[in-house]
Amino acid sequence: MLDDSKLFWSAFKEQGLGFMFSAIMVILVYIGSLAIAAQAALWRTSVSWGHDLQSRMTVELPFIGGESYKQRQELTHQLIKELSSLPEVDEIQVVPDEEKEALLKAWVKDEDLLQILPLPTLLDIELQSGVNITADQLHKKLSLTFKDAYIHSHASWMEKLGGFLDVLGFVAGFMLILTALILIVVIMIICRAALSVQRGTIELLHYLGASDELIAQQFQKHISRLAMPCSVVGFVLACATMALLVLLLGSMDGLSLITPLSWFTIAGVMAIVPFGAVGLAQVAARLSIKRQLVI
Repeated sequence: MLDDSKLFWSAFKEQGLGFMFSAIMVILVYIGSLAIAAQAALWRTSVSWGHDLQSRMTVELPFIGGESYKQRQELTHQLIKELSSLPEVDEIQVVPDEEKEALLKAWVKDEDLLQILPLPTLLDIELQSGVNITADQLHKKLSLTFKDAYIHSHASWMEKLGGFLDVLGFVAGFMLILTALILIVVIMIICRAALSVQRGTIELLHYLGASDELIAQQFQKHISRLAMPCSVVGFVLACATMALLVLLLGSMDGLSLITPLSWFTIAGVMAIVPFGAVGLAQVAARLSIKRQLVI
């Protein structure tokens, strides 16, 4: 009777194949989990930002020399009234002076200077759902009083950022595919090395009536016993890395772009990798051993 627990045990021990495979498996699952997490995070960020910013614009009303505070307030109210009358505009918010000053603090350290700087009026506008209008088209709808106003469309730079995120997502996907290919190649090499040691034993088993299918099944089980705990270790290390990243992003104001609920979703997506790695290892092991037994 074939002892499936020891058929390839001596070959793996003699050649150090078990340690080599375990180490490589942990590294590949770790890299693959981080790659798919990066891809999921980039996709989530792109969708979230695209939904929030595609329908937003910022209207800038420059400060005019000699203009009093009262005149500025009147112009602002008039501009808000004009924008509100447009059917394309849904909501308007005035950007407070505190927020504008906060944007300049990185370059202007003098608080007193910030207080006297002639800052422009900024209005954040939300377009109606389904409206497709450019910044130039919206500007033409304003009266001549506001011909010097600037309208900045968030969608224009979001398209450039979206393209950059797509490239990063492609790189992450390529890394995931690359780790899968490396795993297949490693198993093929291990299969050939194990058979070179166990060739005599396998020929004897063939003589006693063991089929190639049975031998392939035992090699697949041996690979599975090694792959499962290694996949768990690689996944845990990847989750620990992601947890550290979440803490670092959380400590930096404004840099945490993904909600806590989304992080749990990303962790769930990461769990695909260890399961997929074990399944891929099993299939690659069976196909590799069958191919070598035929040769």
